[in-house]
Amino acid sequence: MKINFDSPDEEVRIELIPLIDVIFCILTFFLLAALQLTRQQAINVDLPQAETGSAQMREMLIVSVDRFGQTYIDDQPRDRQELSQWLRAYKKARPDGLLVLYASKMASYNDVVQVLDLLREVGGDRVALATIPSSGEIPENPNPDSLNPLGLPPSPENLQLPDPPAESEGGGDATTPEADLLPNN
Repeated sequence: MKINFDSPDEEVRIELIPLIDVIFCILTFFLLAALQLTRQQAINVDLPQAETGSAQMREMLIVSVDRFGQTYIDDQPRDRQELSQWLRAYKKARPDGLLVLYASKMASYNDVVQVLDLLREVGGDRVALATIPSSGEIPENPNPDSLNPLGLPPSPENLQLPDPPAESEGGGDATTPEADLLPNN
């Protein structure tokens, strides 16, 4: 058997296109993995719409009531006794913190009022109800340094919250019936 040593040398090349394909596959994997690791701050509830309101930009604790009356702190289910303990610990640690109630529009009125009463008992006047603006537009992020390139839902700091009722001459505001129904202890 004769071996031909006179064959021309083939130049070895690194193909870039398959290498770029592999790099993009790895990048896609890491992007999808990062999205799965994002912490959800509250359960998904169907919030009611409001005509007026302004975003509250301060540290807050999110309390949610779903359509079945189950209460949550952030995204962890809590019974009413646990809720009271958590709220007291939060107010002790952060006296200026805001308590935000995310109540599904399908939740029973009784459940919402009970949780709201508990929030007002612990938080006083630092309680807000989360709503969605009736225009359907999500407010702009006041902090342009935070990036949200994927168009993810806004953080709770960017949700519209109702303004506190204005003081009227009669001592109460006719647009807030809960002022007469719920005692502010």
